[in-house]
Amino acid sequence: MAIQTQPKDVQVHIDPYSFLAEIQVLSGNPVQNYNKDTNDYEPDRSLVPCVLMPYVSVSDPEGIMNGSQAITGAEWYEGAPKADSSNRITGDSNYVISASGKPAYSLTVKKNINPSTPLELYCIFSFTDKRKNTSEKVERSVILRSSLFDSLAYSVKINRPKGWTINPLDVVPNSKGEWLYSINAQLYSAENPVADANTAYWWQVLDSTTWRDFTADELEVFVSGKNAGGTWGKTLTFDARFIRNMVVRVRAAYYEGNRPSAPASENLQATTAIKVEMPGTLRADIRQTKGVKLSARMTTPVAFECLLSYNKQAIPTSKDYLFVIEWYAKSTKPGSTAVTVGRGRTVEFVPSSFSFNPHYSLSVYAKVKMYAVTCLITSSTGAVLTSGDALLITNKYE
Repeated sequence: MAIQTQPKDVQVHIDPYSFLAEIQVLSGNPVQNYNKDTNDYEPDRSLVPCVLMPYVSVSDPEGIMNGSQAITGAEWYEGAPKADSSNRITGDSNYVISASGKPAYSLTVKKNINPSTPLELYCIFSFTDKRKNTSEKVERSVILRSSLFDSLAYSVKINRPKGWTINPLDVVPNSKGEWLYSINAQLYSAENPVADANTAYWWQVLDSTTWRDFTADELEVFVSGKNAGGTWGKTLTFDARFIRNMVVRVRAAYYEGNRPSAPASENLQATTAIKVEMPGTLRADIRQTKGVKLSARMTTPVAFECLLSYNKQAIPTSKDYLFVIEWYAKSTKPGSTAVTVGRGRTVEFVPSSFSFNPHYSLSVYAKVKMYAVTCLITSSTGAVLTSGDALLITNKYE
């Protein structure tokens, strides 16, 4: 009689495989362009749909199921799948699943995507593990979006840098003595200038940390740019004599029909900062032109000249109105104080006329004050003084 042993189970060991899963674009494009001017999409998916297809490729060490695998099922969702499947795509005017002539489980998208709301489509799809004869599920997503094309993407530019300095030594005054400078603004649509008839501008000045309109006094004295109707044009002109530092901005708006009273958006603006100051390379020296040998009684006339230079170039006397030069002489006798001996580019005096002690030498020097700003002359009550129709002004030196 035969004897049968106890059975032993022999395990089947299946080496793990690696796979690549994705959503492929079979035709069309997941990215559209939206033309704001024409309200058209390119491509328009109602005419050129975007066809999406789940894809799986397997690398099997046993060689049973290498390469692309057949998709055995797919569920498509608008956005991440919800627990109640309320956002599952079942097919409508925007979507067709397994459309005629397209692969099974593919999604044909006819929906145009608003530029402000990109859409992420999810797909839960399955394929068969042929080695174990089981169904495997994978989830992947793809984003559909639109890029905005707006040829009327407006911008405003000015013909001055963000910050610039006016050097009084370089100024060429006009016949009235004014230092007129202009800032020109231009509204652009993309790269094209917008016609003045369709553009409104507003100019303002920075007051500490707040933008404000120019006052009536400022408009009367040193700022111009408003037309007869009281609205601003594209050019702001100012007399630089009356400023030390000024930051201005222009705001702009496109319009058709009636001109707006204020800009609809604060995005269309440009600013520039202006400073009026003497250059740091300005130098002053003096030389003696007369009286090098002073008589014992100090009766010999002595003369001096102030040499002003900028960038190692002599400053002409035509610019003397920008300086106040005061001359001082001081005896080297202990306890002496300096006395004023003249004003101007040159000075000549007889030391004895100032009762200097002849037993001590003299020290002569010039104190040069530079132009700072032009001011209005006012009365004790603060009223601006005039001469006829002209405002009375004076220069301030520091």
